[in-house]
Amino acid sequence: MARRDRGLGAPTFEGVLLDLYGTLIPAGPRASRAPHLHAMARRLGADPIRFESAWVAKTPDRMVGRLGSLESTIRAIALEQGIEPTPEAVESAVEIRLAFSRETLERCEPTLPDLAALRAAGLRLAVVSDTSAETPQLWPTSRLGSCVDTAVFSCDVGVCKPDPRMYRLALERIGLPPERCAFVGDGGSRELTGATAVGLRAFLFRYPEAAPGPDARYDPDLAWGEPPLGALRQLLPSGG
Repeated sequence: MARRDRGLGAPTFEGVLLDLYGTLIPAGPRASRAPHLHAMARRLGADPIRFESAWVAKTPDRMVGRLGSLESTIRAIALEQGIEPTPEAVESAVEIRLAFSRETLERCEPTLPDLAALRAAGLRLAVVSDTSAETPQLWPTSRLGSCVDTAVFSCDVGVCKPDPRMYRLALERIGLPPERCAFVGDGGSRELTGATAVGLRAFLFRYPEAAPGPDARYDPDLAWGEPPLGALRQLLPSGG
């Protein structure tokens, strides 16, 4: 068993599993996503409002990879609206979506120093994220991709949090049992209760958004009773 440490009353962890959106990078309200979806629709010749609604409605399918690649997803949603997009239109819509997702992934500046501190202390790090196809496509060239040891994406494995398979696969990849690891997330998708169910010590931490806004989390752990972390480095043996 891991020994206890001062400060958080937390064990001295050897590994940390981390949520991505809303934790290491912003999640953002739905309204902030609308402009790029409307731009995608216009390139495809689709109605922007209808396309946005269809994109949101397909979120459960997109998160588990049911619609395939980003290109396949865009084409499928356009076809459902009676639009037969040209390959050039699909490619243009793909670039718009990738540019939006890349910009979001690069908003990791507030969390990078603490990730570096955790890694310098010898902790093994894994991202466990509910996300659609564009994130794993961009991950290898992102700054965050080089800051952690592995990443488990829902669209690649076909399940979302709080399914225990997400956490167990991450633990398997970093070679540690749950009792020697922590999970950190913003609490969306009941990920904190899901983490504790597999034996992880779970901590609430929310990305420091530039401005307050509506809660963008899906099915959150609203009744989570423990105080949130002020910074990821609080998981270090000395409490940071």
